[in-house]
Formats: sequence, C-alpha cells, structure tokens
Amino acid sequence: MRCQFSLSYISVDEVLPQIQTLQRASRLLKAEHQKLVNSIVQERHSKVSFNVSWLEDLYEETVVELLGERVTPLVTNPGRIMLTSSRIYFQPYNNVEVEPVLKLQLSELKYVTKRRYLLRHVGLECLCGSGECMFLVLPSPRERNRLHEAIMAQPQVSLSQDSLEEATLNWLRGDMSNYQYLMLLNFLSDRSFNDIMQYPVMPWVVADYTSSSLDLKHPATFRDLSKPIGALNDERLAFFKERYEQMRGTKFLYGTHYSAPGYVLYYLVRAAPEYLLCLQNGKFDQPNRLFHKISRTWENVNTDHADVKELIPEFYQPPGDFLLNLQNLDLGVRSDGVRVNDVILPPWAKSAEDFTTKLQAALECDYVSSHLHHWIDLVFGYKQRGEEALKADNLFHYLTYEGSFNPEFIRDPEELAAIELQIKEFGQTPKQLFTQPHPRKIVVNKSPAVALVSVDGVVCSNGDTTQGLATTSSSTVSQPLTPHSHPPPSPPLHINSNAPPLPAAAQTPPTNRYDEWIHIDAPPDSRSPAKGSCRDTKCLTLKHIDKVHKEAVSAVGVSHDSKSYFSVSNDKTIKVHTLEDNQLLRSSNISNLPLSSLVILPGSTAVLIGSWDNNVYTYSTEYAAVVNAEYCHHSSVTSLSWRHGTMATGSWDSTVKVWTLPYDPSCHKPEPAELQSELDHDNEVSCIDLDCDALRVASGTVDGYVTVWSIGDEEREYELQAHNDGVTALRFSPGGGRLCTCGGDGIVRVVDPTAKVEVISKRAPEILQCVVWMDGHLVMGGESGDIHVWEAETLCEVSRHKAHSGL
Repeated sequence: MRCQFSLSYISVDEVLPQIQTLQRASRLLKAEHQKLVNSIVQERHSKVSFNVSWLEDLYEETVVELLGERVTPLVTNPGRIMLTSSRIYFQPYNNVEVEPVLKLQLSELKYVTKRRYLLRHVGLECLCGSGECMFLVLPSPRERNRLHEAIMAQPQVSLSQDSLEEATLNWLRGDMSNYQYLMLLNFLSDRSFNDIMQYPVMPWVVADYTSSSLDLKHPATFRDLSKPIGALNDERLAFFKERYEQMRGTKFLYGTHYSAPGYVLYYLVRAAPEYLLCLQNGKFDQPNRLFHKISRTWENVNTDHADVKELIPEFYQPPGDFLLNLQNLDLGVRSDGVRVNDVILPPWAKSAEDFTTKLQAALECDYVSSHLHHWIDLVFGYKQRGEEALKADNLFHYLTYEGSFNPEFIRDPEELAAIELQIKEFGQTPKQLFTQPHPRKIVVNKSPAVALVSVDGVVCSNGDTTQGLATTSSSTVSQPLTPHSHPPPSPPLHINSNAPPLPAAAQTPPTNRYDEWIHIDAPPDSRSPAKGSCRDTKCLTLKHIDKVHKEAVSAVGVSHDSKSYFSVSNDKTIKVHTLEDNQLLRSSNISNLPLSSLVILPGSTAVLIGSWDNNVYTYSTEYAAVVNAEYCHHSSVTSLSWRHGTMATGSWDSTVKVWTLPYDPSCHKPEPAELQSELDHDNEVSCIDLDCDALRVASGTVDGYVTVWSIGDEEREYELQAHNDGVTALRFSPGGGRLCTCGGDGIVRVVDPTAKVEVISKRAPEILQCVVWMDGHLVMGGESGDIHVWEAETLCEVSRHKAHSGL
C-alpha cells in the first residue's frame, strides 16, 4: 500500500526524521522497541515547557516545575506539574483531559498525602474541600518529596493533621464508626479511589445470603473475621497448603489477591462500564463470569481456588445503585438462559438500598465491632506479611508486598515490564500500619455512669471486701477495661512508625456521645443483718445522680471512711467528691490519655491510677497532685490491684507485673515501685486480682483463659479456659479459697484454685462486667446497667436492680 500526505502546518524536513526513527523502532525486538519509543517520548516531553498563559493570575510566582503524570482509574496521563505561590497546575501533553490545564488552589487544600504507585513511593494525592482531587506520579521518590515539601512550605497551605494512634483511640472509644475507621486505614495505607490498582478494600462480614431475614444477634450470621477469605473453607485451604509445600523458590499460599483491578470492576461493571471495557480491550466479560448474584459470588469466594476477593466500600453505602443496571447495558445472557441485568439480592433484602443499609448495620453491630480487629490484623496489621502471615494462612505472592522489588536494580526491560504488569493486574497489599495485635473496639451502650451501691447504710468500695462494692456503667471497678473496651495501643509498640499522618479533613464528628453521669444508690433504712447473712440487698434506692466527667467514667472507688468517692475517666481526670452532699473536693488532669483503673491506698490520702499511656500514677489527695509516676508496661495498663505493700498491674502487652510498693500515709513522697515478678501471657491481659495475702495473683485474658500464679516462684498454680470469649472480671473471695470469673460468653464460674476444680457455674442473663464478694454473695454489674446479687454457693439470684441505662 502506498500513501501520500500533504503537510499544511509543518515542513517535511521537520517530520521525516521522526518517522524514520519510528520505522527503525518498529523492526526491533519488543523490549528494544519500547525502550527506543520511550526515549523519543521523553526527549519530546523535555522540550515542552509549561504554558504560562494558562496561569489563573499572571502575578503568581513559580515555585517548582516538574515532569509527571496524573493518575485516574486505569489511566496515567503524562504532562507538566507546576507549583506557584497560589496553585498547583497540571498541563497534559495531549488533549485527553477535558481541560487544557487542571488546577487546585492551595488555600482550599484539605490534605496532601504521599502515595505509593506500583509499590514505589512516587505518588502524591491532593484534595480540595470542593471535592476536586489530583493524584500525581513523579519520576522518582526524590522528586515526589521535593514537590511535597514545596507545597507544604507555602503560607496558604495550613493542614491540621492528627496521628494514626489518635484515630485508633477515637475508634476504640466509639467516637468513630467501623466504616469510618476502615476507610481511614485504607487512606493511610495508600488505598485511593483514583488508583484502581489500590482501590479501598472492605471485608465480607455477613455469611448468610439465603435466609429470609438477617439476624444480627446470631454469630452464625457472620463470617469468621479472624481468617482471610482463602482460609474460610478448610478443604480449599488444605489444597493451598499442599501446593505451598511443593513450591520451589519464593513460596505463597494464594496466587490471586483479595483486591485487584479486575475484582473492583467486577463489582462496578454497571456503575463504571467504561473502566471494565478499558480493562477487557473493549468487550464485557463472558456473561457467566459477570457479577450476577450475591449468594453466588459469596459461594465462589469460599470454594473457587482462584477467587479470594473481599468487598469494596460501595457495599456499605446506601442506596447501592452500583447493583442496578441503570444504564440498560447489554451484559449478555448466561448459559442458563438468564439475562444479566440487576444483581440478584439475598431473600432478606427488598431492594439495593435495603441490602446496603442492612450490610451497613451488620458492619456496625456489636459482634462485628468486637471481632473487626482480627481482620485489621490480617489486612493492615502484623499478620499481613512474614512469619505471622504464614501462621495465619494469609501469605500472598511476594510481588503484592511493598519492598518486594527495586526497579533500579532490574536491567532487563522485559523483566521490568513483566513485573509491573503483575503488580498492575494481580493486586497490591496495603501498606502495613500496625506491627502488633490491634486492640478490640469498645462495645458500650452509651451510658458511662457510675453507681455507688449502699447496702444497709454501708457504702461499698472497690477492691476491699470490707468496704463493699462500687460499680461503673462503662467498665468494671478494679478491672475497669473489659475485652470489649480495649484502650488504644501505645505508639512505640503497636503503631508502624512509617505510617503517614491522618488528615484532619478525614476526621468526622463523634458518632455518639456519653451522658457521663454518676448515680448514687442507697437503701431506705439501715438494719443489722443476721449473722452470716447478706445485708438487705433488695432495698436499693436511688439517692442522687450527678454528672461529674466530660467523658465515660472508667473506674470508681469509695474512701475507707465512706465519706468521699473517687472517679477516673476517659477525659484523663480524677475527681473526688463528698458522699453526703456531692461537693467537689479535688479535680486534676493526670495524663494525656484516658485513665483505666484506680486503687485507693490506706488512709485514703493517695490513689494509684492506671493509664493508657503505660504508666501507674500515685495521686496525693492532700496536695491534689501526682507525686510519683512509674512506667510499668510497654502498652496500656488495663488493671490494678494492691494489697499489703504489693501491687499487681495488667496490660495489653500480655504481661502481669508484680511490684513491691509499700505505702506509709505519713510519708509525703512514696518510694518507687520495685519489680518483683513478670508473668508472660499468650494474649492481652484484661483483668487481675491479688489474693488476701498477696501471695497469688489471678489474671484473665482476652482469649478466655484464667491463670492463678504463685508470685514467689512465678509459676502457674492453676490455669483453665474459663470462657469462650474474653474474661471480663475476676475476684478472689475474702479468704482466697474461691475465685469467681465472668466472661464475654455470659458464664459465671466459681473455682477452687487450690484444689484446681470448678465449684459451680451458671449462665447469666447478660454479660457481666464486674464482680465483688460480699457476705457470701456475689454482687455483679451487667452490660445492661443492672446490678445482680447472687448467692455465692448456689449462684441463685437474690435480687436485681436497675442502676444505669447501659453498660
């Protein structure tokens, strides 16, 4: 074929050399061809300068000009990036963009975040309050950092940014929904809606897509969040493990990923068909392989050896239009004769909006909230890679992980192109944010009140059975933080120091607030009980109710003379009030993080306070100040116990530590604590208690185990899995011959730790959060806010009293 061209705007001498060069390139091998074409393109681009006539204001000063690319789903468009004193501009080399120049005003920026692109640190994403966004890719990390620093140095850019640990704290306290927190983790781990190769990933949480109704109270409704999708089916997992053992070289369990461009567009084919057509070379996939039915997709991800995909955020965003064929696309007819149209929903969903609304409710329900940290460990945390990933059956192809290759060291163009294609099409694991187990979320009924229970005129206190009982509605007393109310992790231990800061614009207002009231209960008259009998626990009446903290109360205690009560809170303060007329005696800020527990020392002139900042503080009521601080653990202190100069502390660092801490009320400056024993556990410690002689300490962990330790020789005297869920509370009897434990499974057990036998057990009508022995009875606080009084020997209920509107 012979063609003739007539050139109107350029001479033959100018264009002919370029045509001849491209002709030579066409005869080369593929790798050499691409290399030559790239060099031609780069040379041409380097000669193009930014057209300053497109500046919004001719008085703008140029700060930096760089080569780069703008990323949109499945498209990277090369061009020139210019930062001026007022704006960021992107001028593409072609006319693919709608506008000849794209711009963002610096004063409107809400966040500027460094991003990965193809597992390399060369991306930068900028977002304005109007929703305008620009995802830019620079040639190298050095140039990306140069642009980022230049933007942040401009006086118009004022971005208030909070840390990852602050976001985790907000979620743990219930000030951020599960959806919001997962989206923030996606944001911080380089997932972006602009990069379909790193699209935000969300978990399957519901496992029932066949029932006529969705029961969010039944555990069987939900997927096991402690396992990756590929490990949900034991038979399929056995296949993956057998294949793993037979592999040579770098081994992996799953050759496919839970998030990849093909999986994202599988879900979005009806909402964004142009992207799927781009990925599939202008054609839709075979009708039998298109997203057609929810239950069928769930079945596939549980059985298909090549399908381990998770969900995308759209599943939790009503009205769920992405499930509807609103564009009347011709998606073909399946082999069973059914035309592919709207996605077929489960029987329990009346519409796409109803389906996504119910999935949203499932994501936020108590069961998912208390188990979601397991999935976070798998996707964003310590089980994401390495040995822990292998133990958790969560190991993917090595090229899905950051740091798996360095393009600077790959000289073969074909090899580099193959690796980049693998990364583009087969998925990328999010940036690792956590390097230790993620704590559980607080699950509360939004009533952090404190009830001080008075029985026959004797006001009950925490810890000492001679003083009785004090309960809080947000937690237990001497062990105030339950497995459902983990404190945030300590940054040095749990948070990946390389995690980027969290933009304030991504923070949302709290989803709920607490009422922060303290309730004082008392009986009408005082009468002496018969010898050996319980005081009249049936006659509890509300005396007064007072708001004393700005946030949830975490622990409370009554002075030894029953004239005042102490309370600590998530608002980081301790407060002391008179019991008679509720006058405020003391109010002090103790820490930068919430306070978890307290013990009132003899004489009531000093208090030990456990904090989420890993410290135990000694607070003097006489001086209204902290007189000593001990750094006790590598993570948050969850519980305290003190008897006869011995202090025990429990923590989320999976240890119980026993300290020598004598206390003399006449001494203004207490002696520093001296470590006596360190007792290691397999999981986080939720509660502890010293026996009456301070010779043994009992500990409960989040996996349901209870251990009684001999302090002197640091040995386990007795251990049992007392509960199928976390231990919420435990307490020795006054003489130490019995130990009562309560768990998240609703079971109450009384055991004899010396004889190593269970004495009696019973299922409670609700999960109990705290327990105290009193005159042969157990007085326990439930998550509904009720106080239960049971006979200790028979576990028969004596009385039940409404103290709070919630946990």
